[in-house]
Amino acid sequence: MVSRCQWILALGAGILAPMTPRRFTSIVILLLCVAGASAASRPQAQPRADSVVAIKGATILTATRGTIPNGIIVLRGGKIAAVGANVPIPAGAEVVDATGKFVAPGIIDCHSHIAADSINEGGTTVSSMTGIEDVFDPTDVNIYRDLAGGVTAANVLHGSANPIGGKNYVIKLRWGKTRAEEFAFEGAMPGIKFALGENPKRRGGGAGVPPGNAPRYPGTRMGVEYVIRDAFTRAKAYQKDWQDYDRRRRAGESVVAPRRDLQLEPLVEVLEGRRLVHAHSYRADEILTLLRVADEFGFKIATLQHVLEGYKVAKEIAAHGAGASTFADWWGYKIEAIDAIPYNAALMTRKGVVASINSDDPELSRHLNTEAAKSIKWGGLTDDEALALVTINPAKQLRLDNRVGSLEVGKDADVVIWNHHPLSSYAIVDRVYIDGQKYYDRQDDQKRLTDLARERETLVNAERGERRSPTTTEPAPQARDVAGTAGVSTDGARGFQPSVPSAAASRSPERLALLSPERPALQRPERLALQGAAKGVLAITNAKIFPVARPPIDRGTIVIRDGIIENVGANIGVPSGARLIDAAGADVYPGFIDAETTMGLEDPGAGNFSDANEFLDFNPQLRAQVAFHNDSDAIPVARANGLTTVAVMPGGGLLGGQAAVMDLDGYTWEESTVAPSVGVTFQFPRLGGGGRGGGRGGPAPDRTYDDLKKDRDAQLDRVARLLVDARAYAQATGPNRRRDLVLESLAPIADKRQPLFTRVGTEQEIRDAVAFADRVGVRLVIVAPGAEAAMAAALLKARNVPVIVLQVLTLPTRPDLAHQASYAAAGELARADVKFAIAVPGETNARQLPYHAAEAVAWGLPREEALKALTINAAEILGVADRIGSIEPGKIANLFIANGDPLEVRTAITHVIIAGRDVPLDTRQLALYERYAKRP
Repeated sequence: MVSRCQWILALGAGILAPMTPRRFTSIVILLLCVAGASAASRPQAQPRADSVVAIKGATILTATRGTIPNGIIVLRGGKIAAVGANVPIPAGAEVVDATGKFVAPGIIDCHSHIAADSINEGGTTVSSMTGIEDVFDPTDVNIYRDLAGGVTAANVLHGSANPIGGKNYVIKLRWGKTRAEEFAFEGAMPGIKFALGENPKRRGGGAGVPPGNAPRYPGTRMGVEYVIRDAFTRAKAYQKDWQDYDRRRRAGESVVAPRRDLQLEPLVEVLEGRRLVHAHSYRADEILTLLRVADEFGFKIATLQHVLEGYKVAKEIAAHGAGASTFADWWGYKIEAIDAIPYNAALMTRKGVVASINSDDPELSRHLNTEAAKSIKWGGLTDDEALALVTINPAKQLRLDNRVGSLEVGKDADVVIWNHHPLSSYAIVDRVYIDGQKYYDRQDDQKRLTDLARERETLVNAERGERRSPTTTEPAPQARDVAGTAGVSTDGARGFQPSVPSAAASRSPERLALLSPERPALQRPERLALQGAAKGVLAITNAKIFPVARPPIDRGTIVIRDGIIENVGANIGVPSGARLIDAAGADVYPGFIDAETTMGLEDPGAGNFSDANEFLDFNPQLRAQVAFHNDSDAIPVARANGLTTVAVMPGGGLLGGQAAVMDLDGYTWEESTVAPSVGVTFQFPRLGGGGRGGGRGGPAPDRTYDDLKKDRDAQLDRVARLLVDARAYAQATGPNRRRDLVLESLAPIADKRQPLFTRVGTEQEIRDAVAFADRVGVRLVIVAPGAEAAMAAALLKARNVPVIVLQVLTLPTRPDLAHQASYAAAGELARADVKFAIAVPGETNARQLPYHAAEAVAWGLPREEALKALTINAAEILGVADRIGSIEPGKIANLFIANGDPLEVRTAITHVIIAGRDVPLDTRQLALYERYAKRP
């Protein structure tokens, strides 16, 4: 059981110092709390197993038998007792009114590693004697987090360090149970993990040997195949030895049993069809190789995991009868993932393969519903086909489709209630039932976390009061909604809209000046001159225009001349000779801006180069602009989803280099440049480490906090001295001044014309960074995880410090935070009136940017503020709001046309305009899809 007091202790982590009499009160309170823990204190209420629950009024998505509007589903004795439009509700049943909501089968994650204390046995190439059940941790908070995302069952796999790995553990996410065996999916077929490609050869010669490690065979894909064939050759011989022994024993002979081999026993079970094979794979060649090895030895592959090039050999996968469990659109994160395409699941489905979408990641598992929806956008699956990717299809792959995966009478009552259609970007989970028992309830969860936060606040205040001297005038701390759900209604995440600043307030001169009184408001130039801009006139007509800076225009026209917006309005004439794009009622938005990325500096292509991080401590003279690679494979991928501009931010050392704002089109970096330098990146030094390039890892165990702080402060002193030198350099005049590129690059920072883009990881680092900025007299833009920034929202507002929120779709930064803390943080910043943008820092996942904003909307951020975070707010924070960020006359024509809400994952982008050019939406991924879709 995870008790209520365990949560309080977690929430209060870090407040206890070494024992003193002054801390006695707080200690006693905590110990009393622990002593009073009871079964009633679980994080969720669970009815009796024999209880009856009737959910009525919802739209029921059965996954196999269509949709039932205004339906009823009855759960009894852990099973689905009835489902339909006119189902009688049994007397005495608990009735759940789900009117306006959606009921769907529990999500099944076919590739997970949650709750595994260890996932790889790297000491041998064949580790089939090991098993995940032996290292399963029932207290892992990721069980709770994934449960809250609607996941009810998961295939917890061994890692991919071995050609033949360990045994899996199929679980139900019964959060609150205390023993590993209580999570077991009773009756699930056992399985085993295989691995192909780079991972199992990493310790060999093919992918290099980690420092300090001896090479381990194999080092090539050829060696991986041999290891598997050799293991099954030995398993066949072992199987025959036992068959001979059984035959002779039955014949009455006195024979000695063969020596038992725990490594080969699971492989015999594979040969006899009693254990499923789940094989990590990427490239088409290795996928086909494994299928042929399986054919040679007479067994079947149950699922090909990841299977990123499965679309290339879909015909062979279908003929073998293997399932394919893949990512929705992850790609380029390593060399063998370069040919991954977001059309993979859809293309394999069309070729007859039973495909599913998996996570391989505790965060991704929290929104597998929208991961499945991506195959509607990329591949054209229907809603039912997309939902099947995370319900009935993984159930089939695990041979559990007679038990779970759809809402049918007699199946396990694993049921999820959603506040919106689960394929919507705005959908979040209201309730989760497993075997008919309620394991997650959003309303109950919010109340529990609010109560715990209140108790934590009491303890913290008591502790702080004991430390406070009689003359202390420290203000009382602001109470914060630790649950991260302030402003979120109990009936639906978007039911209550908190008050936010008016459009006029958010566009005031002070806001446009990046919230700095020293910085003058941006002045719009008479006419921007653009290198590489499209010449001539382009008109977009019959469009619903969302300028962002002013109200939408229902039926409007945009006139663009030489790459600059000339006119916008409802009654705008089209100049003679203009090229026309008839939007036919579609929506037009400003191009999205990724406010912090390494795109163009790091490339996922065959070169797989990285120019993002230099190794010196001080690199402010480095210009990201000149290293921007226009032909990076990542650029057209991001562009096709509505991104037109990125802020390219180098890292490394303490001062990483000059950030540049670049458009995602152009023949050269000069043509792509919106602003060559908008500030300098600052990797704020960490206690026990350094900046991003200045030292990582934990401190030596014998070092004290004072030692670590002294080292960190020494690094800050070095930065401070450099800024003093930069001010002196800027004030020096005359022909005898020797040029210093380092000090020259810091002069705009020293006089507050540009900010330090300050990367931090924790709330305390934010507070320390703000204090440092006050000390040295510079402007900051905080670049941080949203949950940490939200904790410092009052300070950020008081100091007028804007924030670039890194990745909404990420796990909470601390185990004691609510599961939705990262999702709800943007809404908290908005309510505190802190200006912020949202960024996805990696180059390959930048196209996910609108979906990060959508998740924030689902958890309380007004949609209008989410759009600003991707457009005008980002432009203002970057100091380029006079050029981009909204659809207004005089600005660069960076915009896109969509057939609906661009934050919705199912919405298609039809046109992307950059500097007035209608940029083709072709990508290498689209070319691969079109090629292999035609394969006979």
